[in-house]
Amino acid sequence: MTEITKVDTESTNQDQAISVWQRPVFGENSLVQDLLGKFQKLEVSENSVSLHNKQLLDIRVFAKTAEAIDNDKFGNQEFLLFVKIKYMLLKGVNEYAGLYESMTLLRVAIEAKESFFAIAQTELRFRGSKQQQFYRFVEQLLVDHANHTSFRQNIQVQLSEMIPQVKTEEGKKALNSYIKHLEKVSERELGLKLLSLFKNYQLADYSILQVIADMIQSLDKKDIRDFKSLLSLVMANYNVFQQIRKIIDLPDYRNTPETYALMIQYLALSHKHGLVYLKFDKLVRVLRKWFKPYQAAMAIRQEYPPKEYHQPKEFTEPIPGVEVYEKYKKWLTDKKSGMTYIDFGE
Repeated sequence: MTEITKVDTESTNQDQAISVWQRPVFGENSLVQDLLGKFQKLEVSENSVSLHNKQLLDIRVFAKTAEAIDNDKFGNQEFLLFVKIKYMLLKGVNEYAGLYESMTLLRVAIEAKESFFAIAQTELRFRGSKQQQFYRFVEQLLVDHANHTSFRQNIQVQLSEMIPQVKTEEGKKALNSYIKHLEKVSERELGLKLLSLFKNYQLADYSILQVIADMIQSLDKKDIRDFKSLLSLVMANYNVFQQIRKIIDLPDYRNTPETYALMIQYLALSHKHGLVYLKFDKLVRVLRKWFKPYQAAMAIRQEYPPKEYHQPKEFTEPIPGVEVYEKYKKWLTDKKSGMTYIDFGE
């Protein structure tokens, strides 16, 4: 830096210092006005206020719906256990890893047990050549059918060709009933797969499904959280579970009493709390819709902190629905792992 530049800089600094001390304390261009300007809060933009208020309108609508759906039954400890197990089963985590398909097959088998039994009884009682020909056609179709619709279409075509050839009215009625139960089974996802598996493993004793169904129903008035009692129940009926193991495609390493106890627990909880869960699922779907405008409104509020901005009154209003959201987030979050057992849209 040259000597001339140094002199100029020093001169400028001295002039600025003199100028500051010469400024009035109050009034225009005063020191007080300058200080107030530095600490004066800014205004939130009109666009941001408008957007925030639009989100708040949506929040109020969804919050009102959520509060109307909310139910004391959702706080039942057994019900909350059911929600947690359902999550772990779907995600395949912890002790439920790899159990989803087997659990689903067992559930569908129990639901379709009456149709399975009726199909088996018809095949045992009506053994005419035409009937047996039809049964073989069905078995082959179970292997080759493309989908449920094609299965139903094919058996109807075959039935229309076969019925005139059956001599007795009783035989005709039996075939029609047989078709009705086949169609009923095909309405359930995995139903036809199960029927095929039962036939492949030559397990015609569908009564084992009734035994398991009775077991599940017997738990309706008991504490289903008591895993030791469930384990004892499984051990007392272990031969039944061994028979069903291949049908539900349970891996060898999961072929244990503990696994069957987990399955019975889930199915018993589903039987007991399934209807309540349908209502809870509605609440979750509403909270997911609520969560998006909630996030947007909170983001706007955080963008304009009260220390720096004049907050409009809408920014200080409590957000409706937070209490419901926080309640279930708290109940359905594991304190140790931090795992949340329900996805509200975070």
